[in-house]
Amino acid sequence: MSESTQTNSVKFNANIAGLEQLLDDTVNKKQPLQLPTNVRKWLADNVWWMSLAGGVLSLWGAWSFWQVGHYLSGVSTYLNELARVSGTTAYSADLGVMWYVALIGLVIEGILLLLATSKLKQGSKSGWNLLFYTSLVSLAVGLVYLFVPGYGFGGLLGTLVGTAVGWFFLFQIRSRFTKA
Repeated sequence: MSESTQTNSVKFNANIAGLEQLLDDTVNKKQPLQLPTNVRKWLADNVWWMSLAGGVLSLWGAWSFWQVGHYLSGVSTYLNELARVSGTTAYSADLGVMWYVALIGLVIEGILLLLATSKLKQGSKSGWNLLFYTSLVSLAVGLVYLFVPGYGFGGLLGTLVGTAVGWFFLFQIRSRFTKA
């Protein structure tokens, strides 16, 4: 089956069809830069193990984010007590709501990537959809980073660049996932 015939046979997800179709038109069809067919095939055939590795690394990253956050919170509490005893102003030891929202977003990303693994291996469009949902969760987490101390605009900018690159590759292989 040719590449153009495959593209026409892949249905858009009804839940977010407008966004998916807009991105497919913009990132895939109107984009002058296209990956060679053999590279698209290789990516589509191997994206399942990349998703597995990404899911494991995302959950490990969430665990590390949790540990570092609580370690630094403990250090901050100790320094606040030291400041109180010495009569100076204390610094807040709170991790904040947005820190927890970012943590939950990282966990959701990891779970979606792990759920996509077997479906991607089978060539299922639902596996591709899970990768697309993961990119949307990543964008939401990037917005949350604006309100997490230490991340701010740089965190959002990194997320935007990463998502744009991810969408390029994701939409280049979209036509290869045709199974229901």
